[in-house]
Amino acid sequence: MKSTIDRLISVSGLTSIAIIVAITFFLFYNWIPLFETVEPIGFFFGTLWYPTAVPPFYGILPLLDATVWISSLAIFITIPSAFVIAIFITYIVPKKFRYILKTFLEIFSSIPSVILGLIGLSIVAPYFQNVLNMDTGQNILNAAIMLSLITIPMPASMMEDFISAFSPEQKEGSQALGANEFETLTRVVIPGLKGPFASITMLSLGRIFGETMIVLMVAGNAAIFPSNIFQPARVLSSTIAAEMGETPVGTPHFYALFGIGAILFVITFLINVAGEMIRFRYERQMMK
Repeated sequence: MKSTIDRLISVSGLTSIAIIVAITFFLFYNWIPLFETVEPIGFFFGTLWYPTAVPPFYGILPLLDATVWISSLAIFITIPSAFVIAIFITYIVPKKFRYILKTFLEIFSSIPSVILGLIGLSIVAPYFQNVLNMDTGQNILNAAIMLSLITIPMPASMMEDFISAFSPEQKEGSQALGANEFETLTRVVIPGLKGPFASITMLSLGRIFGETMIVLMVAGNAAIFPSNIFQPARVLSSTIAAEMGETPVGTPHFYALFGIGAILFVITFLINVAGEMIRFRYERQMMK
């Protein structure tokens, strides 16, 4: 029985690796032909993305810049908010309500992203434009807020698990030395969980980086270099979603979109690998 389970686990692992390799090959196979007509420097460092112009421009730098803007702001909102929620669940909410609240978080995280996109488009965008007197409500700030809303439940739940499972001996030792609960949290628990929290941050960033529908709906879809968070922008993932359906197969535009997909895949993969490396390093330190 045990050997059968081991074989199934091995097959599952090898299958996952094979799928990742196949996806990588598929993306790069459909990207390389682009460089028969477009210079690599023009693609990676070009400042204009006008694939339907005459002549066309395939520079992804404004898309990458907007992706960094939105992802950075979203993670800046997500992690502190998730931490506050985790502390609230662990230390303030009565035990009999913790399960209910965590269940609600998990349900909220399963809401389709298009629903939050509709909320951002129909409620948040008009509020920004009419009440706060912005030029447009479809901007980087709107996209970052909506992205953080869909991302917060995952890191909040994971942080709560780590805080709850933190060594009770260390907590009791801190309190025996005269520290109150807040001092124990800030001087013992949080410093002791820097590794897991850093890993959670990287995993959350990977989730944010690859999100498509919310950004497509509320970021404004302007392929420009934004100078502030109140301007519209277009990210890598939303460019693929917006243009692939109307792009003829085998054209440079088609290959350029696959190139964006390959870059997005590589960056997301590296972010997740970094998160796993941080977690692995922390586990090794804890075992010493």
